[in-house]
Amino acid sequence: MALPKLNESIKYTTKIPSTGKEVKFRPFLIKEEKILLIAMESQDQKIIINAIGDTVNSCMIEDIDIFEMPIFDLEYLFLQIRSKSVGETSSVNIGCKSCNHKNEVIIPIDDIKVTNPKTDKNIKLNDEITLSMQYPSLNDILKTNALDNNTEIERNMETFYACLEAVETEEERFMVKDEPHEEIVNFVESLTSSQFEKIKKFVDSIPSLRHTLKFNCESCDTENTRILQGTNDFF
Repeated sequence: MALPKLNESIKYTTKIPSTGKEVKFRPFLIKEEKILLIAMESQDQKIIINAIGDTVNSCMIEDIDIFEMPIFDLEYLFLQIRSKSVGETSSVNIGCKSCNHKNEVIIPIDDIKVTNPKTDKNIKLNDEITLSMQYPSLNDILKTNALDNNTEIERNMETFYACLEAVETEEERFMVKDEPHEEIVNFVESLTSSQFEKIKKFVDSIPSLRHTLKFNCESCDTENTRILQGTNDFF
């Protein structure tokens, strides 16, 4: 006789930040928590991102392609899954700015929000050419992190390329995903500094998990303010 199955009826709902779509999910199980703990212990960004992606994919009840989802949506969904799985607070250790004493600070997960600055996704380079921008997906991040032999500058450039959705002229619209990578590199490298700065401004304003944390050091009582951003900062 087979053992009974547990936790099949436990479901929660949340909304995807970028679209407002309501989705259902379940808490992660011991098998998934084990994978996450091993990934966090590795301190390897590639392993951590893969583990988070696989966990969210397993826990979503909806049919969603999480690998094509903007990375901040994925991080937010992981946060919601984690809150219903192991508790609705997170404990982080943060060094005091004065004495470097490590303080354990408790953060209510509901206080962690996705920043969503008002950003124009259309960048006008000149009178003839406009760029349509997009947020990088989990797949884009995984591809960038797979470039072990590349410098940090080259990996940052790959992020810029991933944010390009289309190049538009008055006559045509070129979808970047349909163009050879070499063509995209040549196009970006032909930009002036002021034109490239517009792309950089868009990349710098990509939404992210963000929380401003204030605490008094338990050792010297100095008031500290720390901005936490991205999944790694919260766990």
